[in-house]
Amino acid sequence: MKKKLLIGLAIFFGVIFTFIFVYLLSLYHSLPDVKLLERWSPPQVSIVYDYKDRYYGDIGIQRRYYVSIDEIPEKVIQAFVAAEDRNFFKHGGVDFKAIFRALIANLKAGRVVQGGSTITQQLAKNLFLTRERTLQRKIKEALLAIKIERTFSKKKILELYLNQIYLGNGAYGVEAASRVYFGKSVRELTLEEAALLAGLPKAPSKFNPFVNPDLAKKRRDYVLTRMYEDGYITKEEYEKAIATPLTVTRSGKYITSDYVLDAIKEYLVSKYGDMVLEGGLRIYTTIDKDLQILAQKVLREGLERLAKRNGIPFLPESDLDMERYFNTQPPHLENDKVYVGKIVSVEGNVATVDVGVERFKVDLKSLNVSGKRYIFVKVHSTERGWEAEVVPDLQGALVSMDVKTGAVRALVGGYSYLYSPFNRALKAKRQPGSAIKPVIYLAAILSGETQISSISAVPRTFYDPVTDQEWTPKNYGDKEYKVVTLREALAKSINTATVNLLDKLGFDIVLEVGEKVGLKNLKPYYSLALGTVEVTPYELTAAYQVFANLGVRCKPFLIRKVVDRWGGVLEENKPVCERVLPAPHTRVLVDMLRAVILEGTGRRAKDLPRIVAGKTGTTDEYMDAWFVGFSPYIVTGVWVGYDLKRSLGEGMSGAVAALPIWKDFMAVATLKYPNDDFPLPEGTVVVPINPKDYVVADETCEGVDMVFIEGTQPKLTCSDLKTIISP
Repeated sequence: MKKKLLIGLAIFFGVIFTFIFVYLLSLYHSLPDVKLLERWSPPQVSIVYDYKDRYYGDIGIQRRYYVSIDEIPEKVIQAFVAAEDRNFFKHGGVDFKAIFRALIANLKAGRVVQGGSTITQQLAKNLFLTRERTLQRKIKEALLAIKIERTFSKKKILELYLNQIYLGNGAYGVEAASRVYFGKSVRELTLEEAALLAGLPKAPSKFNPFVNPDLAKKRRDYVLTRMYEDGYITKEEYEKAIATPLTVTRSGKYITSDYVLDAIKEYLVSKYGDMVLEGGLRIYTTIDKDLQILAQKVLREGLERLAKRNGIPFLPESDLDMERYFNTQPPHLENDKVYVGKIVSVEGNVATVDVGVERFKVDLKSLNVSGKRYIFVKVHSTERGWEAEVVPDLQGALVSMDVKTGAVRALVGGYSYLYSPFNRALKAKRQPGSAIKPVIYLAAILSGETQISSISAVPRTFYDPVTDQEWTPKNYGDKEYKVVTLREALAKSINTATVNLLDKLGFDIVLEVGEKVGLKNLKPYYSLALGTVEVTPYELTAAYQVFANLGVRCKPFLIRKVVDRWGGVLEENKPVCERVLPAPHTRVLVDMLRAVILEGTGRRAKDLPRIVAGKTGTTDEYMDAWFVGFSPYIVTGVWVGYDLKRSLGEGMSGAVAALPIWKDFMAVATLKYPNDDFPLPEGTVVVPINPKDYVVADETCEGVDMVFIEGTQPKLTCSDLKTIISP
């Protein structure tokens, strides 16, 4: 009987064993081919560089920079092995001792407090399996780990693991994590920094050093303890590292989104597809990182000055900023004050608004509050209750280009990319106001006029096909003039003179000049003289590049070269320049735009340390403020306005709102270049002109140097004039 029982048990266990063996064997053979890892190419960010090949930012789905195991310091490897799999170099893919130890610990605790997965198992799970919590998935994970260990060396497994693992804050792999948390490469990490990274795989969110620094330090110190116990570091190294405070950085050195990166991504994705987001491209741009940072700073500061001057509150840029912003609101609202509130819901024409700790309903009347993630309102008390109006969204844009090549050096599309990623520099179509006038005055020079030619500035009435009504232009401040020179008319931005000049020239030559400088949408309307067309800051700045380059138009470009991860060049862009206007005539216009700075609406920039020229622009009711100007080497355009077209406020002209921002930028940007004057091309002469009588100045009178096409300069001198008028 006993013998039969033993035989029965033997058969039973034999069947069970056979079943398990067959099941495991079939499962083993059904697993993916781990040799695929030989060709594994994980998604990598495309790295963007500036014009000096300095790192600028990233574009990608997963923030990962693949590095070989030879580039990863030994202390980093040791930290991860100590923290995640101390027997890594001894087991064959599965650590049965660790599994047993974890099982006991979990049974004692009554919950899962410890895991037994090896580094190889984690790699297998992350690359080949789902995250479902089933026994079969765990068995597959173990079998895959064994297959991986039989196929690859320990060194290769570590390389794959350390490049694949997620370490929080969007960082995949140790190189990305090093940059995110410490602003440097993994090759530069200290011992305690390596330990911090090694502590993250267990729970990246929980041990996030930006959010939970105390927990992160405890986890880091645990890793250091494991390293000491396993003999990777000495007691002295351990004690020194433990005593080192937790230090991480949000320096912004590694950025993944701004106006420049968005523009690059939009262009390249349309051309190359998902390769841009996950293919590890190297993108070399024309951007000057120093000037880009400067542009962001001066635009922000300039808009804040205007906002403060006009009583406009600036809005939160992110969820975190928003929470802090509204926590600063007073606990009780006072009737005689204005507050900023956030609309949390809308039903019909009634909105529920949060202001600090209070919530109430306001009548939005005809305001359109759809289509935005956050809608803010200014709320104030009236006899009818609390009323609201949309908070003005004061914005601006700055574009800067190299005059000689068309290379874009700085591109800022708004006050804050976080709050509004809409790139106004490239996409906002706005009226340029008087900033369009140089096109008309250059047409006049091409038609044989000089900068001291006279034009009537007496207002006349014209038919405007846009409104189908007659229209009489007015000057800024309703100033009146009779007869002025072209130089004075442009320098002082005299509208009446400019419209009269356009009428004298005719539309054909003006539209032709506009097309040659890249402004192809100009219309044959008299209101064109006041800038009633629509252009982007990018387009208008590019047009002024032609003026600054004395008639040579260079196609603006942002990308120099794109290289794939294997070193193949996908595209390469060089400056593309052609002469579109004669140099002598364009040089006369530059001299007139120089007069804008010295004598006219741009006088605020007169004290700049470099020779510059430019033009202000202001549209009706102060809706748009512009200044576009240049040195012989760099051209920059600034626009200021509201997204919803409305007045900036009385007196908010281009000289007041845009020019100070332009000046702050150019005061630094021009110092990167020589202090040269604009060259005088063959066929031009500089003649001192008496500003009173517009004859050649000599020893008997004062003069202002002006540029003329050779042969068009006046012949009379002050002495000649005195002789003529003497009795």
